[in-house]
Amino acid sequence: MLEKHQQLLIILTAKQKSVYEKIIVAADEAKGGLFFLYGYGGSGKTFIWKILSSSIRSRGDIVLIVASSGIASLLLPGGRIVHSTLAIPLNSTEDSICNIKQGSPLGKLIVKATLIIWDEAPMIHRYCFEDLDQTLRDILRFKDASSLDRPFEGKTIILGGDFRQNFPVITKGTQQDIVNATLNSLYLWLHYEILKLTRNVRFHGNQLGIHLDELKKISDWILAIGNRRIGGSVDGIEKV
Repeated sequence: MLEKHQQLLIILTAKQKSVYEKIIVAADEAKGGLFFLYGYGGSGKTFIWKILSSSIRSRGDIVLIVASSGIASLLLPGGRIVHSTLAIPLNSTEDSICNIKQGSPLGKLIVKATLIIWDEAPMIHRYCFEDLDQTLRDILRFKDASSLDRPFEGKTIILGGDFRQNFPVITKGTQQDIVNATLNSLYLWLHYEILKLTRNVRFHGNQLGIHLDELKKISDWILAIGNRRIGGSVDGIEKV
């Protein structure tokens, strides 16, 4: 793990290094910190997850890496689906909590974890984050009394994703219902520090030769759709 961390550290871009150092400092201080890493596909979010996990695990500490979908979890080092790892109900409600008991093996694991990384966070209902917040307040309150008023009971958590992609799916929901279900409608959203990756490192240094320009055009086109720079509205519905 230490060798892997050193290898990844060498190829960090300046922006990635800034993000990495900020999160590592917060994790080392163990005073809690909430971050959201915002970047489109190819900007290097998965690379950040890899170097953070190798750094923390090389010291013998624990980092939990989860994703909102099974496909996304396969790309993460030791990644798992968030509902499995954190015992979040499949059908979360305003009053539900995670199925984690104080003193249970899972509860002890979360207590010992230095950092929790949650990828593809915007695609999941805000109730899931509220469930985790309430559960951590319950199982960690005896560990550090000074953290009672801090979100997630002072645990350092970083979320990642791209708001240009899928929002939570609300069956027969109106636009207002969908917006209300999103992550940035969460009551804790104001506590998050937003970190951004804006450079497409997937194409930087890529040796695809003649195909590189074509792939870059496709990438820029998809990004332009997400930023609403192309397309138009027909009867209130966006058309591309």
